[in-house]
Amino acid sequence: MADESASPGFIDGNVFGVGATANAFGVDAVHDVTAEEHAARRAASAVRRLIVALSATSASIEELDRIADAVDAVAAGVPSGAPDELVVPGDFSVISATAIRQSHRLRERSPFIGQANPVAPPMQVVFTEDAIEATVTLGLLFEGPPGCVHGGFVAAMFDEVLGAAQVHSGKAGMTGRLTVHYRSPTPLNEELRLAARLVRVEGRKILCTATLHAGERLCADAEGLFVTINLDKMRAMLEAGGGSAAG
Repeated sequence: MADESASPGFIDGNVFGVGATANAFGVDAVHDVTAEEHAARRAASAVRRLIVALSATSASIEELDRIADAVDAVAAGVPSGAPDELVVPGDFSVISATAIRQSHRLRERSPFIGQANPVAPPMQVVFTEDAIEATVTLGLLFEGPPGCVHGGFVAAMFDEVLGAAQVHSGKAGMTGRLTVHYRSPTPLNEELRLAARLVRVEGRKILCTATLHAGERLCADAEGLFVTINLDKMRAMLEAGGGSAAG
């Protein structure tokens, strides 16, 4: 698996997950990758390779015990981080260094696009003028039916790209409904192409659609309905640790 840590511009033209356009924060600030983030990406890439190797290893019990001891020793030496500062996703009023840190956190740690997240594939996302395009290759870790991607991961990928596409509305919302149509099996170990676009905005409702292809074959398509965030309720919910922010 390639080392992604040397590719600072893997998301082009926007900040996925924040809901404001990149220009609102300053493109340079949003795309900047610190030395610490490069190092975190390298460490995550190494862990990713370990996870893949363990998923299909023929190691003996003794070898696996040695691996477990070594991983435990490394894990025990990893310092725990301080809690992130609270920034509500989609809060356009917070144009600050804190908001930029939040956008970097989402970019680095997302379970699908996060290069510093060892469980992310990671997915490569590019923002175009009126849509987004993404590519990803999923291995055995994501298997459902033999040789095919688990349908739950297909749905999760759609939620990710549809959530990115909604920023073209100039608003940010939470997923209200996700409908997936599975057209054919989604293969493992092949490059998959996802495309998502904004369809329309009706009051607080944001509708987006997406497709998933393997080569020329349509594997699935989806519609996502997002509901604009009530920022005050969202902030209160996050600070309290629960509740609904849609109303």
